[in-house]
Amino acid sequence: MRAFHQSMIAIAAIAVSTQASATVVDNFNDGSTSAWTAQSGTITEVGGAFSGSNMSVATLNGASATKIGVNAKSSGDSIQYVALVMNYESLTNNLFVKMQDNNSNGKFDRVFMYSGNNYSYSAVQGYNYFDLSFEIEESFFELTDNLDGTISVFVEETGQTVTRSLVSPFSGTGIGLGFYGGATVDNFYTNGGLALEPVAAVPAPAALGLFGLGLLGLGARVRRRPA
Repeated sequence: MRAFHQSMIAIAAIAVSTQASATVVDNFNDGSTSAWTAQSGTITEVGGAFSGSNMSVATLNGASATKIGVNAKSSGDSIQYVALVMNYESLTNNLFVKMQDNNSNGKFDRVFMYSGNNYSYSAVQGYNYFDLSFEIEESFFELTDNLDGTISVFVEETGQTVTRSLVSPFSGTGIGLGFYGGATVDNFYTNGGLALEPVAAVPAPAALGLFGLGLLGLGARVRRRPA
């Protein structure tokens, strides 16, 4: 039993440590958008959430990365999306991957992979979208440039990872976010760049679950110790 408790604690520690390798560069808690430049539309940071006007695009000043992600959340019953923007050079030259509420019911249901600011030009070969396994109101949403001519999109809530080949490489290096409707984001992270705010990486729900299990095991072990 002792070995089991020690194993659970070790697993929890590894899980939390692995997630901590990601850098949260903006937790959107300071009420300021000064670290971002609105390339289209307007952007707002209120109450720990970042959002924008319809078809807005904002880039993070001086930053570049091959992996970006956010906690995306829907709001209201209307068409809405959160977009991860990578390889940004201009509004017509960037990788634009959006998770959208396509049914206007307050839940994300599809991911599109475009070139430009919500333009219908496909950025990938074959199908430029995929349906989520089930509709969701919020999820961690991640985009990775695999540096081999392919990109990968991860939606944590549904457990889906989809990889597609790019039609052609992008020349820009900027990263950012795009918005439509009432959707908001929290905790923008990258695998590169400098942290804008002194924040720690936010463990994924799975890591937190393992951590809690480890603590429960430790508690049980303490209670069973002889007086």
